[in-house]
Amino acid sequence: MDRTILLDIKKRLRLRMNGDVSASMRKRGLPYGMNFGLDAMSLREVGAAYTPDVELANTLWQESSRECKILATMLYPKDSFGQDEADQWLEGCFTTELLEQLIFNLLQHLPFANVLAERWMNDPAAERRSAGYLLQLRLLLAKKAEAPGESVLSMAIKDCQSDHYQLKQHASRLVDRLTAQ
Repeated sequence: MDRTILLDIKKRLRLRMNGDVSASMRKRGLPYGMNFGLDAMSLREVGAAYTPDVELANTLWQESSRECKILATMLYPKDSFGQDEADQWLEGCFTTELLEQLIFNLLQHLPFANVLAERWMNDPAAERRSAGYLLQLRLLLAKKAEAPGESVLSMAIKDCQSDHYQLKQHASRLVDRLTAQ
């Protein structure tokens, strides 16, 4: 990959930096090495200047900045992103925001998104189940999936009582959606 592209992206991020938002996020303990404080609209504008590219997206994902990681989810070509990459990138989602951006910008558009959601919802690890619930919810909202079976609903209801905050939240949101239909 041409390093000048990465430098250009970082320059654009610095020019749009919102110090107040960045400081507020840092105060709340968000664990990014660098945080420019850009909102979603600004990130979309920056991302629109670049052609989706696997190498660029992977390079951005490896950066410690919040904005680079989110841009990576926007710039990974959807037809090149496989299930192995989805599993690897899920492991790199250390905040709910990153998980939401990964799902919204990339995973929900994949032809195997339903398979991922099903597999993750049935995983014994709380973080993966949580991601599965959130992906399933997104697919339902986008009308890209049918409601999951009773076993998933039962597990989600059980997870609504979990001590794992993120799991509890995502399970509750999915259960609310499923029971409202």
